[in-house]
Amino acid sequence: MIEPTDLVQGTGPRGVLATLYFDKQSGLLVRLVRYGRSPVGRVPVQSDYSDYRDVGGVKFPFKYTFSWLDGRDAFQLTEVKTNVPIDAAKFGKP
Repeated sequence: MIEPTDLVQGTGPRGVLATLYFDKQSGLLVRLVRYGRSPVGRVPVQSDYSDYRDVGGVKFPFKYTFSWLDGRDAFQLTEVKTNVPIDAAKFGKP
């Protein structure tokens, strides 16, 4: 169960419908439910976000979960860095 939230709902290209749930106290996104079109009707994908921490002045979720009709993936980050230099060779053709 999520805490009291403010909801925002909208539509996008190709019939996508999304509902965003924002924590009333912090204003941070705690859940996103997206419905995509399929031959059998709308198919939901739910994303839950938690454990927000400050990363370079931005609140970033260190825990997130994606759930869909036949599965679920959960991720827990231990470290997030911003503006880390990346060697240009990493972007070359293999």
